Amino acid sequence: MIATAAMAIVLLAMSVGETSLKGQYLIDQGEYLSLVGLVFILVAGLFLHRQGRLAASMPLVFPWLLYPIITQGDQIIDNLSITWMRIIVHVLLAAIFAMPVAVIVYAARWRWALSRPAARNLTVALLAAEFYLAVAFLGALMIGTLIIMIALVAYFGSRPPRADAAYRARRNAAALTFLIAGVVVSGALYLGFKNRPGAYQGSPSYYMDSTQASGFRSTLAVPGGAVELPPNADDLKLALTTYAAALQQMLDGYYILDRNYNYHFHNELFVRRTPLLPHYRSAGLAQVAQARALRLAADAAASRVPLAAGDPFGALLTDVRAFVDFNFDRAATLERMSAQFEQTSAGLQHATHIYEGEGKYLGVQLAELLARHQRVLAAPQAAPIVAAFVTISRAIHDKYSNRIVGF
Repeated sequence: MIATAAMAIVLLAMSVGETSLKGQYLIDQGEYLSLVGLVFILVAGLFLHRQGRLAASMPLVFPWLLYPIITQGDQIIDNLSITWMRIIVHVLLAAIFAMPVAVIVYAARWRWALSRPAARNLTVALLAAEFYLAVAFLGALMIGTLIIMIALVAYFGSRPPRADAAYRARRNAAALTFLIAGVVVSGALYLGFKNRPGAYQGSPSYYMDSTQASGFRSTLAVPGGAVELPPNADDLKLALTTYAAALQQMLDGYYILDRNYNYHFHNELFVRRTPLLPHYRSAGLAQVAQARALRLAADAAASRVPLAAGDPFGALLTDVRAFVDFNFDRAATLERMSAQFEQTSAGLQHATHIYEGEGKYLGVQLAELLARHQRVLAAPQAAPIVAAFVTISRAIHDKYSNRIVGF
């Protein structure tokens, strides 16, 4: 009961919270734990069945079956119409909202031997308390879903229970069937959507699609020569700093697009009215356009830096310039793709995910580039030249470092 209650509350918090919550580990890198949960509840359920207590314990079984499905929620609704997205999402949310309520009521009945009417009234009260979450974090459709849930509880909770032996036997058999079928279906949905081939949420965003092998790949060998300041040290500093500033400006544009596409999509999905930045697409793309101007200035400074063979600074500048070129080529692709996606309400999900994924991977790959050239970046004599570049690059990485992409 304690383990199920804790998990149910955590899943409820994750379902209404932002994707930077630390708990989102459970539906990202740690989502494999959901399969451990399936094994746990299968073993526990078989034990309860042998004792004739499985049917009464079903409120404790259901959350473990739902957990693997929740981890693949976005994949499940991917490429559906907005109507089907709303239906599936609110069915899942109804279960998520019901889980902690069911566990609390179950525990109360066990601890204080509540009567059926008292359990019904407690259930209604707890569901009514969740209106706050629906209003604060979701929208009109979730409010309506809670109203339907309360009506169903009031109706079925008012019916007299059946206590004949034949009914109990059928109920116990049905509970075992549900447990086994639930474990199979839940595991199959998890594994099926987790390993589904093909385009996913805005491909070719390689951060979102495991079938994509694209991304920035440097073929330049990092020289092992002495770290010596080049003749045009000021131009090298200006080029590196301006390249980093261009990437940061690009990321600022991506962030505007990511967040506003995200809120716009959820306004459509949940029927709510989260304020959006007026003309947010134009505002985000304007930031990217300003970044292009910075890139041109950086290119001009870089062209004045002599790149000697085997020079660690030359290798760093070459890699940085190639990385910047790659990302500005990507920016044009993203602009074209997002223009297509935003033609439908459902497509807004893909638009937010490509910018969210791109922002995340921009920082990830830039951090890899810093690690690749750590020897020259950490050299004491290089500090006056590279300090600003390193500081801005780390800020770019940190912008999305805690962001879970695609949930």
